[in-house]
Amino acid sequence: MRSRFPGVRRWAFCGGLVCALTISSLTGCSTFKSSKRLDVGPFAENTVGMIGEVQRATKPVVWVQLKKYDSTPSVTEVRRAYAPARRLMRGVALYSTQIVSIYESSLPDERKASELARYLDEAVRERLKDNPRAELFMTPVRLDSAVVEVRKAPDFMGALSAAQPVVSAALSYGNSLYDSIEVRIDEAGADLSARIEAEYAPVKRSLAELNELQLRATHAYSLLSQYRKGRESALDSLRAFDSEAASALPAGKRPNEAAVDAYEKRLLVDIDTHVHVREDLLRQFEVYRAEQLELDELRTKSQEAARMGRITLILWARSHKNLAAGVTVPAAINVMGLMKSAAGSATGLALP
Repeated sequence: MRSRFPGVRRWAFCGGLVCALTISSLTGCSTFKSSKRLDVGPFAENTVGMIGEVQRATKPVVWVQLKKYDSTPSVTEVRRAYAPARRLMRGVALYSTQIVSIYESSLPDERKASELARYLDEAVRERLKDNPRAELFMTPVRLDSAVVEVRKAPDFMGALSAAQPVVSAALSYGNSLYDSIEVRIDEAGADLSARIEAEYAPVKRSLAELNELQLRATHAYSLLSQYRKGRESALDSLRAFDSEAASALPAGKRPNEAAVDAYEKRLLVDIDTHVHVREDLLRQFEVYRAEQLELDELRTKSQEAARMGRITLILWARSHKNLAAGVTVPAAINVMGLMKSAAGSATGLALP
């Protein structure tokens, strides 16, 4: 039987087809989203790898030339400033590995979000309780709010996104720690440099005085040599330059050879004495230079290690944000390449 309304019939057919295609398309998108999986392994591996490099860089080292200053108050302050940074890094590593553990579990997404919320609620709150300084960046009230948002997230990516304020707070807190560390490093460097300068000031002063004596003795010997070669005026210049020459070779008469020889012998003895004294002073001066060189190296490495820690936190926070947005973290990320390009080929630590 033919329809009395052919246009309506065609519209109904086309509309049904569009609806069917639309529903199919939406279902397909839903299926795709629900089945999409993050590869969270590289995120944790990279984080732990970077933190491992920072921890290796911040290990206490054996001081050689500056061993006597190892326990000075300014150096102790640097070590004390590093302690909370190390604790923060351990917390970052544990959180990152916890993300992998939760995500790779067989729990449904809502339970995964709940587990992440529980971890933040327990682990972060405990650290806030033990560290009043950290509360400047993440108050218990703000943590409560973040935990609630993480717990009610519909999926794990949403939970990671809701946890980002906690990550950002950790980054800000870490930046403040490394600001303090860098200040302490500068203070310790200036303190040790002042101590070294004070200890070797007599040596440097003696060297300067000896240089003057050597120059005077050498000039006097040069004038005496010129006189021996026939330049009579050189003897007058020598008397005016050296009071001992004026006394040993008085003006008004030509000095005999014995007097000239005696004066020359005294000059040579002085010059030889200056050489031996200078050798002894230079040995002490070399120790001074070695101490200053070691201090420069320790201070530079300490500053670079602090920059490595700061860069690690920045890369970690950025990677966490990308992970929450579904951006894959490269598995083959050149961790140390990134850190060294920013920190300047840091290896080893000095002051802590």
